[in-house]
Amino acid sequence: MVGTRLQLPARSQAGLVLVDKEAGPSSFAVVQRMRRLHDVRKAGHAGTLDPLATGLLLVLLGRATRLSRYLVGLDKRYETEIRLGERTSTGDSEGEVVERTDFPAPEDVSSLVGQHELRVPAASAVKIGGERAYVLHRRGVALEMPVRRSWIYELRLVRFAPPQLELDLRVSSGTYIRAIADALGGHCVSLRRTGVGPFDVEDTDEKRVLAPLEAVKFLARRELDADEARLIRTGQPIEDDGEGPVALVQGGELVAVGRAGEGAVRPETVLA
Repeated sequence: MVGTRLQLPARSQAGLVLVDKEAGPSSFAVVQRMRRLHDVRKAGHAGTLDPLATGLLLVLLGRATRLSRYLVGLDKRYETEIRLGERTSTGDSEGEVVERTDFPAPEDVSSLVGQHELRVPAASAVKIGGERAYVLHRRGVALEMPVRRSWIYELRLVRFAPPQLELDLRVSSGTYIRAIADALGGHCVSLRRTGVGPFDVEDTDEKRVLAPLEAVKFLARRELDADEARLIRTGQPIEDDGEGPVALVQGGELVAVGRAGEGAVRPETVLA
């Protein structure tokens, strides 16, 4: 009798893909394209981009989708062109002009660095009642958009030639550049995300999957011995004198992300 060799399924692809999103498709559509390209069942993004926007989208594949919670709060970098003097219904050039305004002075623009309470634009991808705001807005649904606290950490005037204004900004997660344009009495003509935390749009490559450890390279790192790795994999804490989230690594592979405090690190998101 000839024995039969069992064919084991290949290990699912897991990691981070840096995508340079084009204008037009939704972030969900880009994620679905990456899912097909890399032949994985599960994929997700770590911070959406509206259909109008271009630039860096972080797409997580396979079990690495569990790492999204550590990526979504990273600072963002944007380049934008703003048309001053005209507020629109959407905060961008797709909406109707609803108000004519005076041009701000350069010092008015620069003074925006700091903390602000900004209203989320109706054309954004934020969900209202389970649906994207921009979808509801296009249907003509009247929306009462929420206000969010935002930080503008850096702002550089690339070009100031009213009505044209070009900015390079670094802002907190959840900050809407359309809302900044509206605060200046204008609207966005173009919007491009150039960076998310330590990740840069110049490094994008849709065909390359970065290892899960690379996805959390901004976290503190703790090397595990065999006994510690076994404990972490089974959800048990180990001794540690650090604070906050930490990447727990064995043999160059991300075993888990834990949270350190009170003399121990406890596994929070186990991958291996």
